[in-house]
Amino acid sequence: MKVVALCYHKVGTEAEEGRRLNIHPQRLDSHIRFFKRRGFAFARAGELAKWPDRPTVCFTFDDGYTSTVENGEPVFNQHKVPMTIYVISDRVDETSSWDGELASPLANWETLRQVQSRGHEIGNHTATHPHLPQLPFEEQMAEISRCDNAMRANGLGSRSFCYPYGHLNDDSVQVLKKLGHRVGMAIGKRPALESDDRLRFPRIVIAYGDALPLLLYKLHLRPKL
Repeated sequence: MKVVALCYHKVGTEAEEGRRLNIHPQRLDSHIRFFKRRGFAFARAGELAKWPDRPTVCFTFDDGYTSTVENGEPVFNQHKVPMTIYVISDRVDETSSWDGELASPLANWETLRQVQSRGHEIGNHTATHPHLPQLPFEEQMAEISRCDNAMRANGLGSRSFCYPYGHLNDDSVQVLKKLGHRVGMAIGKRPALESDDRLRFPRIVIAYGDALPLLLYKLHLRPKL
């Protein structure tokens, strides 16, 4: 039984958002239609703590970019399927400072609450977007718990976690266990297996140029190479 977790970031035209970490709304729409045609169920990340009983896809978006909400959420609403957006609590309503000169606006708390109210999931992506393996256990705990607390204070449920840059170590996993998280989204180059640790859940990174032939390559051919 396959579970496909996909990792996106920004959503917009090339003129608006460039190509880096971006997907055009029409291409995103084609990805959703692809999985619909093949009879996949659509899940929020937090729901993957329990292994589904049918082929399932999970669309995740890191960092909480304003463009994700403005240009991406309407595509999901049109199809009546959920998405999961991961936010950095100390940077909400600011910009993605870790992107350097390419920093982009991030959604505010009210917008995120509205997204959640429409059936989508808002998840924990730490307080400041650090490389977690570079931090000792206590600092990793502080990063993740601070985001949990900020989300709760702003009316958001944190059902799953996403590792910044996809980087983690054993301490990261132990922190999630201690804080009660049941799903931790990482990075991988294949669909997930039922035997995979849910706190090291592999996601396939999607790039701007990933039309359906490249999506098929990432789903079926690359995992066998």
